[in-house]
Amino acid sequence: MKVAPLPDDEKARLETLRKYEILDTEPDEALDAMVELAAYICDVPISAISLVDENRQWFKAITGLDAKETPRDIAFCAHAILQATPLVVPDATKDERFHDNPLVTSQPGIRFYAGVPLATPEGDHIGTLCVIDREPRQLSQKQLNAIGVLSKNIMAHLNLRLSHKRARQYMADLQLAASIFDAASEAMLVTDADNRIITVNPAFTSTTGYTLAEVVGKDPKILSSNRHDSTFYKHIWESLDTSGHWSGELWNMRKNGEEYIEWLSINVIFNEDGKKRMHVAIFSDITEKKMAQDIIWKQANYDYLTQLPNRSLFHDRLEHELKLAQRIQKSVVVLFIDLDRFKDVNDTLGHAAGDALLVEAAARISQCVRESDTVARMSGDEFTVILSQLGDVKGASVVANNIIQQLSQPFLINDIPVKISASVGVASYPEAGSDVASILKHADKAMYAAKAAGRGQYQIHSVQ
Repeated sequence: MKVAPLPDDEKARLETLRKYEILDTEPDEALDAMVELAAYICDVPISAISLVDENRQWFKAITGLDAKETPRDIAFCAHAILQATPLVVPDATKDERFHDNPLVTSQPGIRFYAGVPLATPEGDHIGTLCVIDREPRQLSQKQLNAIGVLSKNIMAHLNLRLSHKRARQYMADLQLAASIFDAASEAMLVTDADNRIITVNPAFTSTTGYTLAEVVGKDPKILSSNRHDSTFYKHIWESLDTSGHWSGELWNMRKNGEEYIEWLSINVIFNEDGKKRMHVAIFSDITEKKMAQDIIWKQANYDYLTQLPNRSLFHDRLEHELKLAQRIQKSVVVLFIDLDRFKDVNDTLGHAAGDALLVEAAARISQCVRESDTVARMSGDEFTVILSQLGDVKGASVVANNIIQQLSQPFLINDIPVKISASVGVASYPEAGSDVASILKHADKAMYAAKAAGRGQYQIHSVQ
């Protein structure tokens, strides 16, 4: 007995067979009728539609024999699927491939076999339409032609069955997509290739205030807040044209004129020919989330009382300025400011008065510097200033003097004039060091030197 070799495209053939989803399924009346017709045309007792699986042949339809499947290694049909034309075996006992085959030497005692491959549109042979007799015989050309036509009808029936299944699945997918589209919590809109709105979902209306009737056929720019310039939108379109996708934050405007910030994701849908078919945009209103994030960030980086940068943000900014100064060969100056006798204000007028004085002191210090400089509250009554990109430390002397003069003017707290002074320490990069810790340490030492010298003055860090 000769076992049929595997087809060259066996993997693809098996994948195609499984695509039809007909293995181990219930009988099909149309296919049952076709095998009975094949048996009648060829005047044989046995006819079957045999599907050749990985290790077996399974009978989708069979007449004249009570069988569901046989092992593939003894199946005549395993040989038939290797041929482009029908396999005809007039007398199996005289054919070296089958003479000692169990199907020949025992039940059902096959002598005659003719099998026509069942060919898919892709050219895969998933099985055969076969006719069998227990006596040697031949078929006429008309009979062979007839079962050849029947094999094509069988495949037409299977392909139609598959098409109906795909159509039902497609409709189910469309219904599911529509359900998801309508029920989605995120706002969605679909535009055509010319960026005209085709449809929107209920979440879109909830977010923007616009109904489908109000936006259909219009460009999504009706939502524009005018916060972004043409370069911003040009970048979006370049990304869509090159990658078919863009996502990011965008400011838009609701129908009532209220601005909001959204996280927007746009995908391009293409036709089979590669041309743009539509755009699908999904967005969610993140205004409250951004506000919460901004509040958290501000609480972590700004002093709650004076609204000045705190110690953490001051360190970050000074580190940034030092790196920049190293590149452009400029000085960075740090002023360390301590309010003299501030404790007396708290002790005599109370902490509320002390807080009011700190707020006013922060405002006065800020008025003495440029917008590009940084004023920070380190703790208690201690403030720092970063003077960036100075040619040398001399310019810092003018700023330090102005701050001392401003803080020496009386503060009116609860209609009570309060007078304090300030001691200022000055340290600069690169003279006082190249890192944050070194410069702060030397500015602090210079400030204490100013206090020791009588308060109400400044001292510049000296390398000596």
